[in-house]
Amino acid sequence: MPTAPVIGPQEMDRETEEILADPEVRASLEALEDLEDREDLIHHLKALKKLKEGKDRLIPWDEALKQLGL
Repeated sequence: MPTAPVIGPQEMDRETEEILADPEVRASLEALEDLEDREDLIHHLKALKKLKEGKDRLIPWDEALKQLGL
């Protein structure tokens, strides 16, 4: 199983700092015991933020497979 690096305080970007400023997010992170799960939650919230801001888009699974040639 691949392991994701854990974000240390020195590696935190502005976007991560904004996400962690939310008390609900901090409570959710504290409830997770696995550091990789915490990292995954942060990445997920960053992706959701980009979607809401229109900086990224979702495509249907079938379309993604076609674009990948699978």
